[in-house]
Amino acid sequence: MGNRGSKQGDYQVLVKTADRNGAGTDANIYIALINTNGKRSKDYKLDIRFHDDFEQGNQDMYPISLKDFGVIDKIELWRDRRIGIGNNNWCVEWIIVRDNVRDEVYEFPINRWITAGLKRRWSRYDSKLPQNDSEHAQRKKELEEKRQVYEFEQKIDGIPVQAVVLPKDEAFTPDYMKFIITTKLKMKMHTELIMMSTKKFKTLEDMEDVYRYSFHRPEGVDGWDNDLKFGNLVMNGCNPNVIQLCTEIPNNFGVTAQMVESFLEGKTLDECLQNKRIFIVNHKVLEGVQNVTVPIGLFYANVNNDLIPIAIQLYQEKGPENPVFLPSDPKYTWVLAKMWFNLGDASYHEACTHLAFTHFILESISVAVNRHLSPSHPLYRLVAPHLHFVMAINHRGLGKLLDKGGAFDVLFSMGLKGTFALIANAFKTWSFTNNGILPANLKHRRLDDPKVLTKYYYREDGLKVWDAIRNYVDTIVKEYYTTDDDIGYDFELQGFRATLVRSIENGGCGFQDVPGVEDGVTTTDQIVDIFTMIIFTASGGHASTNFGQYDQYGFPPNYPALLRGKPPNSKEKEYTEQDVMAALPTKDTMLSSMTLSKLLSTKNTDSLGEYETQFLYDQTSVNALRTFKRTLNEIGKEINVKNRVRTYPYVRFHPDNIPNDISI
Repeated sequence: MGNRGSKQGDYQVLVKTADRNGAGTDANIYIALINTNGKRSKDYKLDIRFHDDFEQGNQDMYPISLKDFGVIDKIELWRDRRIGIGNNNWCVEWIIVRDNVRDEVYEFPINRWITAGLKRRWSRYDSKLPQNDSEHAQRKKELEEKRQVYEFEQKIDGIPVQAVVLPKDEAFTPDYMKFIITTKLKMKMHTELIMMSTKKFKTLEDMEDVYRYSFHRPEGVDGWDNDLKFGNLVMNGCNPNVIQLCTEIPNNFGVTAQMVESFLEGKTLDECLQNKRIFIVNHKVLEGVQNVTVPIGLFYANVNNDLIPIAIQLYQEKGPENPVFLPSDPKYTWVLAKMWFNLGDASYHEACTHLAFTHFILESISVAVNRHLSPSHPLYRLVAPHLHFVMAINHRGLGKLLDKGGAFDVLFSMGLKGTFALIANAFKTWSFTNNGILPANLKHRRLDDPKVLTKYYYREDGLKVWDAIRNYVDTIVKEYYTTDDDIGYDFELQGFRATLVRSIENGGCGFQDVPGVEDGVTTTDQIVDIFTMIIFTASGGHASTNFGQYDQYGFPPNYPALLRGKPPNSKEKEYTEQDVMAALPTKDTMLSSMTLSKLLSTKNTDSLGEYETQFLYDQTSVNALRTFKRTLNEIGKEINVKNRVRTYPYVRFHPDNIPNDISI
């Protein structure tokens, strides 16, 4: 990175050109300084002789001689239009003015492309509520221009809205795109070598021979058929937010007390229900989705607080051809029942928990943010680092996976048609609060009591990360919103929230239960909840459901995305290992699934709180970030200590493993 300058003046202007493709310029750049009394300096051309100014990623310093001008409050910046030169664009990350007389530094985070011939002004920190911004005309025009670029479209009936096209500011950097392509090519080459050097699968043991080169042995291999591990997968695997406390057995579930009481350590089923020891996973939402089970699973928290499965029904309506499978059934009968249960669970995980409720929901929110919150809004600056790349991965990456014949079509039993049908089913009842706000979600599933299901590490670690984010957001929100009028008169915030709740048919996101009232947002707590949910979903929420995929999907008997044939429908038949093998995917399908899950499980961006680009510079926000990072560091240490004694260590909410955004 360049860092050029010349002799010191009364002021020095330090300019950082953004490190993104095409950000540099050969145009002439001009600046004027404006002091706290509103006095404007003369125009200064920013130029260093015999130096190529404003190259991508560079910092350039320019001295300005200006006597007795005082404290700098604003800058005015513009560039000319150069005819015939190679690049007319210029993207500025920030400008810092150093006051050598007062030994002060004035920060102006720009984070924008500069349009030729248009003079624009920025206040120090560039972080104001719209009603307090004296540059209201400039701000209004900028938002109008952004609305032409960021537009909503529901690409498939029933799924969340997305951006019509990928805006250039949302595209992957060349370096990140190169990382994805080279990583994928390397894995593909390795799968071809594995395909040629290993034999056809005849036994379960044969399947373990493929782990070499880019592919480590997944966690799911060892003990995959163990009931304790199966229960832990339900609590702390890729899909940890569907289990609920069971207070009564559903009428359509054919399980009886007589069936399960031998697994309850001398207690009756009624006693266990009353004592909050029985839990349920009910995937009724899968009804109507092709080629998958629609399972119900019943679980018991034993005397050691381990969760174990005690009954599985693979479809919703009880009957003789839909029996209740039990741990006392013959070995391979029970193994097949658990595998087909996990097929339904994995289908919901990938389509809903992962794709729809992190990737797609965050893209809807990102478009709404860019349409309604000015880049000068403190809430825009708060969430901007957490919305980085979500549109890019959805359009460039997932776009290929969701094409006909793509990964979702061939590597999942439900196929592309089933994926979209499942998302549409689930999105009808998705709630911003009950699904998106972690404490509310836990309460909704009756799992908010820490004394219930004590090895539910998703809850234990996740709440610590949630609270750290919420405290960070709360500090910044309360710095800018000190009165009810601050909230009520913030028309950008109110417009943003209105778009979240407006129906898709009327140009909104169609979200239910967004914090606020009919008239909009009225309290700081509502603002904090909304923006904590956004940051948590982009970071810890996505990380907890994404980065464990290879370790679980990488061994199909453990967590299959695709099974062949029909699920067991009789307890009379004697199943064997060959029946299990017949249900599992072929070697080439398994290798393709390993490549996909390994790529999706690869983290290559900064961890939570470590921002590549700084957006907030005011002292309160800087201090809040420092406290946030310190808290995350302590959370990481606590998790390290706890994992030394946990039967199954849980690392998904370790801050080192949580990126700021959804980029894979």
